[in-house]
Formats: sequence, C-alpha cells, structure tokens
Amino acid sequence: MSGAGMSAADWEAILPALVVAGAAILVLLYEAFLGDEDDRTALFWMSQLGLVAGVAATLSVWGIRTRGFSGTLALDGFALFVDLVCILAASLSLLMAIGYLDRINVRAGEFYPLVLFATSGMMIMGAARDLIVLFLGLEIMSVAAYVLVGIHRRDRKSGEAALKYFLLGAFATGFLLYGIALLYGATGSTRYDQIAAGLGAAPRMMVLAGVAMLLVGLGFKMAAVPFHFWTPDVYEGAPTAVTALMAVGIKAAAFAGFARLFLVHLMSIHPDWAQVVWWLAALTMTAGNVVAIAQSNVKRMLAYSSIAHAGYLLVAVVSGSGDGGAAVLFYLAAYAFMNLGAFAVVIALGVRGEPNEDISSYAGLAGREPVLAAAMAIFMLSLTGVPPFAGFVGKVYIFRAAVDAGYLGLAVIAVINSTISAYYYLRVVIEMYMREGTKLLPALSSRPYLAASIFIAVAGTILLGVFPSSAMDLARRSFLSVG
Repeated sequence: MSGAGMSAADWEAILPALVVAGAAILVLLYEAFLGDEDDRTALFWMSQLGLVAGVAATLSVWGIRTRGFSGTLALDGFALFVDLVCILAASLSLLMAIGYLDRINVRAGEFYPLVLFATSGMMIMGAARDLIVLFLGLEIMSVAAYVLVGIHRRDRKSGEAALKYFLLGAFATGFLLYGIALLYGATGSTRYDQIAAGLGAAPRMMVLAGVAMLLVGLGFKMAAVPFHFWTPDVYEGAPTAVTALMAVGIKAAAFAGFARLFLVHLMSIHPDWAQVVWWLAALTMTAGNVVAIAQSNVKRMLAYSSIAHAGYLLVAVVSGSGDGGAAVLFYLAAYAFMNLGAFAVVIALGVRGEPNEDISSYAGLAGREPVLAAAMAIFMLSLTGVPPFAGFVGKVYIFRAAVDAGYLGLAVIAVINSTISAYYYLRVVIEMYMREGTKLLPALSSRPYLAASIFIAVAGTILLGVFPSSAMDLARRSFLSVG
C-alpha cells in the first residue's frame, strides 16, 4: 500500500476514468479563469487531448486483470472495451459540437468539461463490481447529462427536455437505490461476487424484488419499454450533439453495468430474470419500431430507433451465454459508429435558425450533397441490418446467441422487427435519392470537424461490417475476462 492508502491495483483500476475526470477538471479551470469567451477551439482541443490521454491510459493497462478498491472496481477486458466505446462516443460528439454550438448560439464553455465528466461516469459504470460504485458512476454520468440536455438555455424545448429527464431520472434512481437496499438486505453485501455467493441462502422474494428494482433503474437508462417515455422528447429537445452522446454513450454504460451484473453474477437465478427480460426485449423492439414508422422528425425517429436497438441488445442478454455477452460488446461498438454518424448528418443538414429535422428536408440531398447522402444511406442501411455493414453483422451475432441458447421465438421476433425497421430507415434513403428538393445547405467541406466525424463513422461502420472477426474476437475475450 502506498502512503496515500491506495495500492497499485487501485491506481490501475481507476486510471482510465481518473485521467478523463482529471482532464475535465483542467478544462473546467481553464474555461473559468483563462478561456476566451468567444473562442471555444482551445476547450475543444484540450477535451480531445484528455480523451486521447484516456485512450492511452486504457491501452497502457490492457491485458492486466485485477481488482481495485477492495474488489469493488474491475480492471479487465470488459471494462476497457467499454471505456473505448464511451471515449469514442464522447470524441465524435465533440467533433460534431464545435461548429454546431456556435450555429445554435450556445456559448457555454462548460459543455466540454461536462462531456468529459459524463464520460468518466460511464467508464466507472463499465468497471463497477459493487452496486454502490455502479450508482456512483451512474450519478456522475447522469448529473452531467441533465445539464447538457438543457445547455441551450434560450430554447424552450431544451429546458423542457432537461426538466423531464431530471425528474424521471430521479424517479428511476429511487428504484435503483431501493433495489440495492433489498439486495444488501438479502445477501449482506453490495459487492457483485458476494451477492452471487449469498443468493442460495438469501430470502428468494427479497432477492427477486431487488433484481426487479434494478431492472427498472437500469431500464430507464437503456430506454427499454416501458421505461422509455422520456426518450423521444428528450432526444428531440436536447442539442443534437448531446442527443448523440446520450444515444450511444449512456446506453453503452447502462448495458455494460447491466451485462456485468446479470450475465456473470446473477446467472444462478437466470431462469427467474430471463423471462422478464424476454418480455422487455420483445416489447422494446416492437414498440420502438412500430412507433418510429409514424415519425416525421428525424431526431424522434432516431429516438424510437434507439429504443428498438435496446431491444436487440436485450435479446443478447436473455441468452445468458458468453456469446451473448460478446455480442452485446460488439453491437455497442457497431451501434456507436452508425448512430453517431446518423446524428452527425442531422447536424450537417441544419442551418442557422432552421434545424431541418423533418424527413422532407432530406429530399434531393443526393443531388446537392452526394457525399453526405451516401454517408446517411450507409448509416440507415446499417441500422436496418443490411450487409455488408456493421449493423448486419451485429444482429447476426445477437440472433445466433439467442438461437444457440434456445430462444428461437425471441430471435424470430427480432428478425421480424428488423424487417419492420426497413420501412422508416429506407424512407430517408428514398427522400434523398428519389425526391426533388430545393433547400440549400452549407458545403460539408466548410465544416472540417463535422466532416471528420462523419468520415470516421462511415469508416467504422464499413470496417466492422466487412472485417468483423477481429473485433468480435476482442469482444469475446473481453467478456470472458469478467470475474
């Protein structure tokens, strides 16, 4: 033990999240005391360097498997894989935001440290091996997200979305805390491994009630039906760069915490919770896809799409297998690229005073901005599950895990829902390539940061689809390292 009372294992386990949180504090201090009120470029680059340092810290401890802080924080492949997905989401969201915030007249320099603080909370959730630590990470992430959603202070929709997200989020947190209390009362511990060891002698009804409460609390962050009602309004009202971070980063963190607890430490009661999650998956996929069909606003459509994809991820969780856990990790990475890219294109279509978020705004885009239209087509096709893109491969892994585990009926429901989703995704493609439009847009070449985010997302979507084996092998090894 060091003089400060922390061992080497403690430092290694907390290092990636600590580096990102430290960068957030530095950016915050710079913005408060040294920053130029009219220049956000320095804040952007400092934040990106902080995220790069987070990646470097993650890679520096790659391959090490240890436990920190008395076994409450994990350093394993699973946590590090989730770290990279969350950092990717934050980095691309910042690339989208730097010009977008100026366009919508948001001069809040605190945007950048808030994104970093939210990212550090996501990383803690992925590494948590204790319910209290999971709650701590969730709150670090959530408090920052509440402020980010309402950061466009002059926009009534943004303020309304922030208030709705905060109130419903606080309500869901209450369920999570009650679940933690019940599991502690039943097993005498909040640590995952000790909970697992105590399940056999614990009062069965208290354990099941606690697990149900945890499902509610995490289901809110995952946007699973019936805990999804906040999603379309908050996604539409929040600044689009924030929506992108929420749709990918927060979802990844919630599923990481959920998968580590349920797919590893609660497997002894898998038959009890699998039936509930089976219905959650079926309802989430179906409700998300069916309601998305009726949407004319692209952000609301992508919100319901996000709900549907939460359902697909729950299918992998239901399987209760190592392949299912690996499929969750792979799909989170694939979903990050294709969904972040779609939101980047939404930002690209907006002009000052006119967000152009209606699907009709995409009419004739292929004739005016062929590169932008091609990128959006790739993202829509990948989200649908069309080969050779990442979304197709990710769904194949998920469906195969469900079938191998004996959940053929749920896999069939997932395939049907994937077919239904083609209607509203291809509707955007049809607008771009088969309709005429007259709206003029600023050239993508005039917005290099946004163009870079779209290029990275396109490259990731294609590469994970064409060469999935290495990423899936990494996801499988990462999940198998959990303990």
